[in-house]
Amino acid sequence: MKLHAILITRNDDLIIEDWLERHHHMFDTIAVVDGSDGDFTRTACAPYPNIRYGTDPASPITDQTLRHHGFELLRGDITEGDWIFNAHPDEFLVHDPHSFMDLPWNLFLWLPLHILPHTSEMDAWHAMGGRRPIALFRHFWWRRGRLPHCELRMWRFVREPVWDLENPKPSSEVIPMNYLGEPLPNCMPIYLHFKCYDPRPEMYEADGRAKRSQLETGVPGRSAGEGFFFDEEHPYMEEGEVWNVARFTSVADLLTRFGNPPRVIHDDQGKPHMVNHLGQGVH
Repeated sequence: MKLHAILITRNDDLIIEDWLERHHHMFDTIAVVDGSDGDFTRTACAPYPNIRYGTDPASPITDQTLRHHGFELLRGDITEGDWIFNAHPDEFLVHDPHSFMDLPWNLFLWLPLHILPHTSEMDAWHAMGGRRPIALFRHFWWRRGRLPHCELRMWRFVREPVWDLENPKPSSEVIPMNYLGEPLPNCMPIYLHFKCYDPRPEMYEADGRAKRSQLETGVPGRSAGEGFFFDEEHPYMEEGEVWNVARFTSVADLLTRFGNPPRVIHDDQGKPHMVNHLGQGVH
């Protein structure tokens, strides 16, 4: 049983080298689907023999068409029962996916802690010329007052996947459509999502959307400029929710607070709650 990744990337020059360095050893094979304008990502991938490199498909660019293309790049390496992890270069794993491969489920939700640059990190960012956000940004935000948004990131190849290649909506499911409805475990492994890893104003439209993304990514509702550095007085807003801010000093601190991994439980009224390994609520 092997573990593979489908890595979707486009113009992630500031972060792709860090992702490959940290994660290439986790996966038997990595299918890279690259929509970048230049050759930076292709060059960064070249030293890794377990990478199967390809560019964006000719079809309309959606989550489903990109991952279908990545799955086809893996055809010669994958066998029934293997696991596939749907990855992005701005998502850095805290838990090792191998820890969950023997559990009796075919899908896993992962909990992203969204990392956004804080005003206390602004001077260091400029001093480094806007490089190495992974080494600088250490503040995470997440929704307060309700369960955080989790992502379907990991699925087991137990049937021929069916991808939606007709729907033109760019942002859609990142797993094959015929895997929806599978039972999910109550454990939620963690990854760090560098939501705004490039705060240079020229990279964004006035409304916060990334200029060079075909999947409408970015930070919605914000203007470009120094406003991408957030502090406690001006908390990040998404979907009308104020996010908490907390500084973490180590992975151990995260696992103590959230659990290893965090779990979802239901109270007597059937309402879901996320708790750590001590049964304490993590909100």
